[in-house]
Amino acid sequence: MTDDLREFYNRLTEEEANLAGKVAVDRLGLLMRIAINELDLDFEGVHHGSASAELEQERSYIMRIGVVRIIKLAMEAHPEFDAPTATIQRDPGYSGAVLQLIVMAGTIEHGRRVAQSLYAVGGRIERLDDGYRIILPSRLPDLELHERELERLHVGNHRSFLAEGYEAVVGEEIGDEVRALLTDLVYPFATHFIGYDSAPTLDFYFFGHAYTDMLLAKGYDTFHFSTTFGGITFSNFKLAATFIVSVGMKHRAFVRALMEKVPSIRIEDVLTVSVETPGYLEGLRDFINEYGRQFTGHVPVTDENVRRIFDVLSISRRNLALLERPGAQIPPLIQCSDGHVIRPLAGATSDEVMLFLLNALQHSFPKDYDRAQRAREGVMQRAVEKAVRDVLPALEYRGNIKLRQGRKVLTDLDLVIVEPSTDRVVFVQLKHQDPYGADLATMLTRTGRLNQQVSDWLRKVRSWIAMASPSEVRATLRLPSSSTKPKISLLVLTRHYAHSLRKVVDGDDAMFANWNQLVTAAGRLSEDTTAAIGLHDLLAELEGLSVPEEIEYLPEPASSWGVGNLRFTIEQEQE
Repeated sequence: MTDDLREFYNRLTEEEANLAGKVAVDRLGLLMRIAINELDLDFEGVHHGSASAELEQERSYIMRIGVVRIIKLAMEAHPEFDAPTATIQRDPGYSGAVLQLIVMAGTIEHGRRVAQSLYAVGGRIERLDDGYRIILPSRLPDLELHERELERLHVGNHRSFLAEGYEAVVGEEIGDEVRALLTDLVYPFATHFIGYDSAPTLDFYFFGHAYTDMLLAKGYDTFHFSTTFGGITFSNFKLAATFIVSVGMKHRAFVRALMEKVPSIRIEDVLTVSVETPGYLEGLRDFINEYGRQFTGHVPVTDENVRRIFDVLSISRRNLALLERPGAQIPPLIQCSDGHVIRPLAGATSDEVMLFLLNALQHSFPKDYDRAQRAREGVMQRAVEKAVRDVLPALEYRGNIKLRQGRKVLTDLDLVIVEPSTDRVVFVQLKHQDPYGADLATMLTRTGRLNQQVSDWLRKVRSWIAMASPSEVRATLRLPSSSTKPKISLLVLTRHYAHSLRKVVDGDDAMFANWNQLVTAAGRLSEDTTAAIGLHDLLAELEGLSVPEEIEYLPEPASSWGVGNLRFTIEQEQE
């Protein structure tokens, strides 16, 4: 780290200390509550106007990272709030002051994120008389774009298919009953706010939609359903996450129904709500036990289990470390007091809740999490076999093969795919990952570790291939004695992200892909009925999907930022 960069970090820390002092003035807890409400309003697009899409995107980005930091600073400032459950109408005077603090927090966090990225992208920072100048390369390749767009298409299509299928299952009559119940059960609370009663039909309806949405959430299939953390199954944690998403969906529906029923109600007064913790825990317990019975291997939860699940899926003063990194997930629940919890709608989406859950499980149960990570490669191995076997049924598979030179184990092969008819063999290294969300530091750490591991694996495997005799190859791979020395290809297959491997996977014998690309390639081959297909065709499809024909570049217009006494600019090197 250069002296200028270290000094820049220190200046950001100083400005945050000044901001923390301003946040600490509020002992009631209203500042945090107002900030969360502003985040929900932005999430729902309430105040989006005629500004360009780029400006709205920047505003939402600063709002997101700023509010998460405000939550952390507010809860750190006081062991408890004097009025944590106070509910007030949105007042532009109060909201304007809080929005200024959100922008300050967001600017500090943005400065940290840009500073974190400097070494990764090859940028630099310079100290000026009146601040700092951050200079990024003239071209910033967007290595994630190819994977991101394919995932968006893949998830979007499946989500629409599942949602439409669910509506077809529940039927038109249930839909009419749901709309009628939403209108009948919602009412104004204390004139300006929202209240509503429950109904089993609504619970069932929104559980179905939340469940189909959660099936495609990032990280939903990270572990086997029976894997335990703190003695509680992963399945029950996922059911709790589904409960949060379903409650968020139901609340949005009630908000719309109330505004149609009572036009004087303002959306800014009814989006963000807090509820009593005991009642919330009771509803969560009943939900897990009621809907969990539909799933194989369900283990009923006790009140003690539910309290532990709740503590994992919520932010309290005991686990604020989860909000430390710039770009941390929006918490789905916030324990504003011992007896009440705030439910941010912006944190109640399927991706947001699942990413928060995975981070929280790792934080709360590090030993259990490490154990579970080591066990999941086998699950991915079986999933790969199934996906490929459906398209190429004649292939053979070998798992967990060790490559030796003399008595020394060089490395292992998670999976070997053999095509007997062509003497073609693929060595596969599997990487079942955790998604990193919007956390830039975690992304840099994980992609850096992935690149190093893959680079080492390629080097060792190529060394073995070069040194092994034909008989040793046949014996290691369990090939027939009559077979010739096979043509070997190397494939690194990841669960979520593989884009960074462009930097280390080279040569005609090696390629990389992620799970979505494998599924897409298999799907394309299954649709091709014009000719016989083989392993070569699958590898060709994967190569075309993983490496785009053209590299897209991120636009980074020059910008100026200021917070307190700190000023910094961001610009790109001129070509």
